[in-house]
Amino acid sequence: MQQAAWFESWFNSPYYHRLYQDRDDSEAQAFIKAITDHLRLAPASRILDLACGKGRHSICLAELGFDVLGIDIAPENILFAKQFERNQLAFAVHDMREPIQDCVFDVVLNLFTSFGYFDSDTEHQAALHTMSQALDEHGVLVIDYLNSRWVTQQLVAEEQRIIDDAQYTIRRWEDAHHYYKEIEIQIASRPTPLQFQEKVAKFELADFQRMLKIEGLRIRELFGDYQLRPYDAAQSPRLILVAERV
Repeated sequence: MQQAAWFESWFNSPYYHRLYQDRDDSEAQAFIKAITDHLRLAPASRILDLACGKGRHSICLAELGFDVLGIDIAPENILFAKQFERNQLAFAVHDMREPIQDCVFDVVLNLFTSFGYFDSDTEHQAALHTMSQALDEHGVLVIDYLNSRWVTQQLVAEEQRIIDDAQYTIRRWEDAHHYYKEIEIQIASRPTPLQFQEKVAKFELADFQRMLKIEGLRIRELFGDYQLRPYDAAQSPRLILVAERV
């Protein structure tokens, strides 16, 4: 039996959510409000939240009056998110490398570095093809990715955290093409620690321009943080791009 990819096992683990439970929800909500205001979306615009996790961005979008579908590869994420379903908010398990049938959207969002996980360029291109095909003729794609130059400057090689009854040892490193994170979790009741890994591609602006061009998309705007300040390759923490059809 083929071993599950790292993101399938890690994102579906309760320890993933415990490690990242301190994410700033107020920052996420402010960003969603800022980007949807900036895009001047019509009321009830149809939005796809691609790789939605447990649905925090989707819920915020629905509260703003948009019609939202959140999809994620991790069944446990979607099981949790479904408790928030209502009119204009739905969730489904879906692999972004596979097309979405019979649905088009005014906006496709891929947020919080929810891309760059796959082993091959073909898989990354397939994911972007899914995004492109899901867009209405005049639709807009928003990808929120890490800024690799900034991440390299800020990289912390190792840290430890105690969360509930577990000790998390987090080791980070990079090579020419990827960032890596190894997460070792020691639990008092277990004789051996749990091991997980994250691996994210070092995509830069030129990489996105090349991949998007293949899908008939072009970048119309760039932002460098969640306050929508201009993108600076050397100093911005994020690479947030807004793309549209050529």
